Amino acid sequence: MPSMDHGRRDALPVGTVLREFTIHAVIGHGGFGIVYRAGHNELDLTVAIKEYLPVELAVREGTTVQPRGGTERKDFEEGLRRFRDEAQALIDFDSHPSIVSCREFFRAHGTAYLVMAYEDGESLAEVLASREAEGRPFTAADLLGVMVPVLEGLERVHAAGVLHRDIKPSNILIRRRDGRPVLIDFGAAKQATARFSKSQAPYTEGYAALEQVADAGRLGAWTDMYGVGAMMWRMVAGGKRPWEPPHPVRVEQRSHAVVAGTEDPLPAASELGEGRFPTELLEVIDRCLRLRETERMQGSRELLDALREVSESPPVEFPETAWSLDERGDAKRGEEGSHAVPAGAMPRKGWRRGRSIAQPWIRDWDALGDIRDPGFAKTVQAYIEQYRQVPEASVWVAKAEGLFAKLKELETAGPKRREAGESWMNSLGMEFVWIPAGRFLMGSPMDEEGRDRYERQHQVWISEGFWLGKYEVTQGEWETFVGSNPSAYTDCGPRCPVENVSWHDTQAFIRRLNKRESGSGHVYRLPTEGEWEYAARAGTSGIRYGELDEIAWYSDNSGDRTHPVGQKRGNAWGLHDMLGNVWEWTGDWYGKYPSGSVRDPQGPRSGSYRVRRGGGWNGSARYVRSAGRYNIAPGYPINGIGFRLVRTE
Repeated sequence: MPSMDHGRRDALPVGTVLREFTIHAVIGHGGFGIVYRAGHNELDLTVAIKEYLPVELAVREGTTVQPRGGTERKDFEEGLRRFRDEAQALIDFDSHPSIVSCREFFRAHGTAYLVMAYEDGESLAEVLASREAEGRPFTAADLLGVMVPVLEGLERVHAAGVLHRDIKPSNILIRRRDGRPVLIDFGAAKQATARFSKSQAPYTEGYAALEQVADAGRLGAWTDMYGVGAMMWRMVAGGKRPWEPPHPVRVEQRSHAVVAGTEDPLPAASELGEGRFPTELLEVIDRCLRLRETERMQGSRELLDALREVSESPPVEFPETAWSLDERGDAKRGEEGSHAVPAGAMPRKGWRRGRSIAQPWIRDWDALGDIRDPGFAKTVQAYIEQYRQVPEASVWVAKAEGLFAKLKELETAGPKRREAGESWMNSLGMEFVWIPAGRFLMGSPMDEEGRDRYERQHQVWISEGFWLGKYEVTQGEWETFVGSNPSAYTDCGPRCPVENVSWHDTQAFIRRLNKRESGSGHVYRLPTEGEWEYAARAGTSGIRYGELDEIAWYSDNSGDRTHPVGQKRGNAWGLHDMLGNVWEWTGDWYGKYPSGSVRDPQGPRSGSYRVRRGGGWNGSARYVRSAGRYNIAPGYPINGIGFRLVRTE
């Protein structure tokens, strides 16, 4: 028989069957619902099930949920609809290992239920409290080890149009099996649209932004950034007052102080963490906690970039006990006293009560990379050899052996490997060159002549090969296909690059080309900025891929005009005029580079300017560099800018 073995009287009894699941325990509850731990009736599967039960609007009669009255019924139904919409968004969401995954939604007992993955672990609030009680507050490395994975997941959530709206330490779970931080409890998550009422939005005092608690301002990703900032503030402030776990001051109190012209009652992170955390990190936290939403970090990507800039700072000395992994992968205590911790150290795995639980074969598994990486076969083979004789790692070795077998199968069955520089021609006679996948250092060193400050070097992985136009799109190709010629230098001949085209003009050309070749299986587009620089360098790392006058038309040798494509020497992959002749549009919005390694970068999601690359006939040598990048409004055509195309399969 079902029992009432739980702490909330209006919860479903333990033993209650919900479709194919049986309730085992209540694991969480609040004003808007109850969360149960449940088991699948046939499979060895444990899940978390969230029940919609707003206590102010409904009561339970037996197992059925009933709205309280007329007005409450309308609000209950509206809330239920929002719960369903939220469930749909979260189920459709591209899952991330640091975001709790949602699997199923169903209606029963007069209400609705959301089935989620069950995550076993300790909350960040518990970890903070236990470590502070032991006199071991969080370090910069600890903070970044939590925040970077969570923000990477939150960025995807925001892209799906969902806000969390209740980010706090008790909603971050440090998973026991691998130590990864996981953002849970989307009970406060609402679709980021105006039709959702703020009046029913649950939040936690101290972690809620002003626009959440007052009927003013706009809700957006910046709202979650306040909660993130408050959570980071809590990690910093804990080391200052370990005898009294700190709590961020309510935003209403802060707002009243500002209006009254008195001091902000929330101590700045820059003050609390001085000498223990990098100054740049503390400044980022304080910015997240600005009262005005326009002055905060505007989203996860901006905050991630800022945190990764901190990771490039010099080591910081922290006067506390060191904890590390011994050769078995277990935690061990180091020497007492100061020890250097890289300011941006981002541990791949987490901790439990301050000690890492990640075994070396698990940590090394995470470091293997992607199966499409050209060096993956060698890496996974080394992994197998390293852990073959370790009994505890047998499952992981079996996984690695399976991947290695799959790689061999793909090599045997796959198409002939293309070589860099292999050529192909489309129906218009446009020539394309094969650009293989690979890694390179994007940007320029600090001492490069002509360097711009927004060219910070960072590792980039282009994970898939692609076809890139051997030449810039010519006037003849444009005129044959479009029927007119916008170029300023029409007397140059059909082999001269088309110019005087806006970014929007290039998109119209691409749409026509894709429509014409729709049955070929090929899709054309502009290259990303990363693809462009990778292709232009063709394996080189210097300022250019050759001697300037031999490879490019620019202000000193162009005669103040464009020239037919292909007259200058190409690079190692057979691409001509990547530098000089005309600037080339890329597909990316202009923005700052990230500070860490990235895979297939595509630039910011929005902006005011697009990126142009390569320099042109009227530009000086400083513009004609492999790393040179400049912005221009997408609707602005000039006689020094054209484009070349990528063809994907």
